[in-house]
Amino acid sequence: MNLSPVYTKKIKCHDCYKCIRRCPVKAIRVENFRPAVMGELCIACGQCIIRCPAHAKRYRDDISYVKQILRMKSRVVVSLDASFVSEFTDFTLTELTAALKKLGFADVSETAIGADMVTARLASDLEQAETVPVQGRRLFLSSHCPAAVEFIKRYMSAYAPYLTDYASPLLAHARFLHRLYGEDVGVVYIGTCIARKRESDTWSDIDAAITFKELRQWFSKEGIVGAQDSSASGGCGWPEKTSGSTAAGAKFPLVPFRAASGELYAIEGGLSECLKNYGSLKSTKRMVISGIENIRQTLRGFNPDNLDEPLYIELNSCAGGCINGPGTTRPLALAHKRLRTIHFAQTAGQVLDTELVQGMLRGDLDLKGILPGEPVVRKLFSEQEVQKALRSIGKYTVADLINCNGCGYDTCRQFAQAMLDGVAEKNMCVAYMRNLAQKKANALIQAIPSGVVIADKNLNIIECNRNFAGLMGSKIVELFDAQPGLAGTDLTTVSQHAGFFSDVLLPDGPDVIDREVHEGKRIMHYTVFVIEDEEIAAGVIEDITTPQNQKKRTISQARKVIEKNLSVVQKIAFLLGENAAETESMLNSIIDSYGDEDL
Repeated sequence: MNLSPVYTKKIKCHDCYKCIRRCPVKAIRVENFRPAVMGELCIACGQCIIRCPAHAKRYRDDISYVKQILRMKSRVVVSLDASFVSEFTDFTLTELTAALKKLGFADVSETAIGADMVTARLASDLEQAETVPVQGRRLFLSSHCPAAVEFIKRYMSAYAPYLTDYASPLLAHARFLHRLYGEDVGVVYIGTCIARKRESDTWSDIDAAITFKELRQWFSKEGIVGAQDSSASGGCGWPEKTSGSTAAGAKFPLVPFRAASGELYAIEGGLSECLKNYGSLKSTKRMVISGIENIRQTLRGFNPDNLDEPLYIELNSCAGGCINGPGTTRPLALAHKRLRTIHFAQTAGQVLDTELVQGMLRGDLDLKGILPGEPVVRKLFSEQEVQKALRSIGKYTVADLINCNGCGYDTCRQFAQAMLDGVAEKNMCVAYMRNLAQKKANALIQAIPSGVVIADKNLNIIECNRNFAGLMGSKIVELFDAQPGLAGTDLTTVSQHAGFFSDVLLPDGPDVIDREVHEGKRIMHYTVFVIEDEEIAAGVIEDITTPQNQKKRTISQARKVIEKNLSVVQKIAFLLGENAAETESMLNSIIDSYGDEDL
């Protein structure tokens, strides 16, 4: 089972289910109202973390582990993601490398070197495919993004054979550093990507992976700050002038030399641009797809056998590329991030110095290998089972399938299947909970022994119980039987004391009117109060001349009722829940006059 670096801090979770809505593979299980990440399904794209309004979705903090690596290994090198250009606008490159060395790292190197190496090999394969396709293969899906690779292998496995079998820039770079500095060297990735943590868990070549956010927190604890004015470059480009040369001895803060156009891989379309520098691709078509859902929609139903020419598709989990990954801290506009990255890459060479690279390597470097991943097999349920699940949440007809997405699933059917799969609960359905609350609220109103009526500012009845109709006379009872609740009926045609409701709804009117009025031989006690200022009022009416409700009894128990009403209000509120707040407000006000023994 894969252990995802993503998890839920339950104490922070507000049960909004936004994480489910945003998760492209629905790797969230809800148990006892709390969403939890299913590691065996998660691709670590980080969308739930980005979108969680309560910051309850977190990812594993590996700073302590990195500190342990620094203590255990004599030399640890940083593999710095190309997106550092858009992140550290407050550091010059020299300041950044110095800060990392202050933390204990021996050297800092560009992950983009691995991107250059992999792209050079891939360009060669594409050139060959233009003339002699290997086994008729025309489709090539990039393997640089670990989240996209896992998505293809696990959720669109029919296209897994078309993934280029080349290491990600990070893995290629890590292997290069081990070849250069020895197998004992430690390699720690620092960038925007959470899925790189999955790579470090998988490949022994990579000791650990942390995000820029983690690094910033580490800097803060150590009191490390950048002196560079983040506005010095006008929002694009790297402020510090550096040499574009990759020759040995060049004055460049990163080791062992500077990357070339591989520095573009951090932006959407960067790898496709880099390909043009490493191969004379004449007929190969290039396409860039960003976002897991966009990848799904692009490939669904696509038949690679129909291709006449090679097609290379660059896949990015994050919209905009790595510069927009979940581990970034900079609120810069995506356009600014992209401009900074392009500007920096333009000061580098277009391709690596092949002779220099080969001179540093001893033999051929292994650039193969992508993340493993078995296809996820979803349980299949019969139509009868799905319909039964739908009925359990009050979905009996096609019209009931409102597909509101409130539960996090796109359709009611998907939600029903999730319930059958044991990863969703009935209470996630907003419509179901609202209807349930309304039914319970209506039942309580009808059970209250006195007459209850709720009216709006126009004195139209919103809701009432049968006891109210009975107090108003036999004709009103007949009307109630024909139209339960009397919704929309003019209150002035039902009660001669509708003016009490008008009075409490005035801008400067009283909150409560408590009156006894004579109606023939009966004495009626009206308690009318505001539910929503100037909008809604409710009344509780009692015939205090009846034997079971004498005035003396009502007066003697009045204070007891006031003291006991709180527990009833709490019970009503629990039944209604937050999805029926308006009805809850109404009922809470109504119950203010009742004790437990009266219900």
